Amino acid sequence: MNSHKHARLTPKGRALLVVRVLDEGWTVADASRAAGVSKRTSYKWLARFKAEGESGLLDRSSRPRRCPRGLSAQEQRELEGLRRQRWPLWRIAMQARRGVATVSRCMKRLGCRD
Repeated sequence: MNSHKHARLTPKGRALLVVRVLDEGWTVADASRAAGVSKRTSYKWLARFKAEGESGLLDRSSRPRRCPRGLSAQEQRELEGLRRQRWPLWRIAMQARRGVATVSRCMKRLGCRD
């Protein structure tokens, strides 16, 4: 994953911030000001570095680790069966008590045509 174009700190900038605070003796406030970020952000990167080392300074995915309200495989098969019986998306959504957009994404993922 790459940093977005407006990101204040890249992994190199984060490493520089950590070096300034831990090795060169800068205060967190001074290092934050020099990097153009808040003290809270600096403390976050320092904590990640202490916990994970150099790999803690790399970009992470923003994708959720889990989706508790997501459709189970069984639900997806049931929705697919209804769609193959030529049910309209709105009716499938009502039957499943889900949003039409959720059902539509499921159908797209499964390769069922509109």
